[in-house]
Amino acid sequence: MKLGRRFIGADINLGAIQTTTKRLLNVAAELKDGKLDPKRDGIDTFYTGFSVYNVNHYDFFRNPVEAKELLMDAYEIQPLPSSSLYDGELDGWMVKIMPVNRIATRLDLNDLISNFDRKSFDKRRKESPGKPLERVLLICMGHELDLAAELTKQMKTEGYEIDVRVVDVLREKAKLEFKRDSEARIVIKKGEIVIESFYPMNLLQKLSLEKKAIKDWRELTESVMIDWNYNGKVFSPTTVDVPDGKELVGGKYTIPADADTIRVKITDLLSESCEVVVNA
Repeated sequence: MKLGRRFIGADINLGAIQTTTKRLLNVAAELKDGKLDPKRDGIDTFYTGFSVYNVNHYDFFRNPVEAKELLMDAYEIQPLPSSSLYDGELDGWMVKIMPVNRIATRLDLNDLISNFDRKSFDKRRKESPGKPLERVLLICMGHELDLAAELTKQMKTEGYEIDVRVVDVLREKAKLEFKRDSEARIVIKKGEIVIESFYPMNLLQKLSLEKKAIKDWRELTESVMIDWNYNGKVFSPTTVDVPDGKELVGGKYTIPADADTIRVKITDLLSESCEVVVNA
């Protein structure tokens, strides 16, 4: 930004992204206020605007282990801890959760194909000829269109008939409730936005199980970002409170004179966020 260049950055850690956002906003302010002078270095044009995008449904699937547990709970899948091949069982279907950080491809079927219990298949085929030997349910985050057909075809070449279904989480995500939403109480007092309370439900539930007592909501908070002129579409924070070290967020922020619709985003220590809109 200081060199007048356009740039793209990427990071898997939400805290790092928020810290970077804070630093970029500071540099942008210094450039606009003339504290930094690119022209001294022969730079005629500099860019102070930037956007932050979440890729591949990052908010939900940033933690593959947690994502698998959430999917098991959301679909009410019965775990199979004794199975090294399947993740669980659902209504008579053997469940395999495919990679959650990308679309599932035919190559991802190799684990299943290599580890199917052929001896068990042979026994079932003798006992119930003409019937499917296994009912397999694949749960994935997007998939190649012929995924189910490919698995069925490959097993059929060995003489094994199986039923295969695919559930695409991206298509059904809106129907599922994975987590409880966080809540916050935010008011305006004497020209300030004041966060009176913040309840990150999933984090609080985890802490209750660990029997940890929290006296100040700020102890649970990773950052606070505020867009003082929210346009209803794009969240453009100009106040970014990301504490350093053992410091806590402020919780009180002076409202600019030109503020209109205010959107406040509070992120907890699990990197889950709560967003509240307040009219100035």
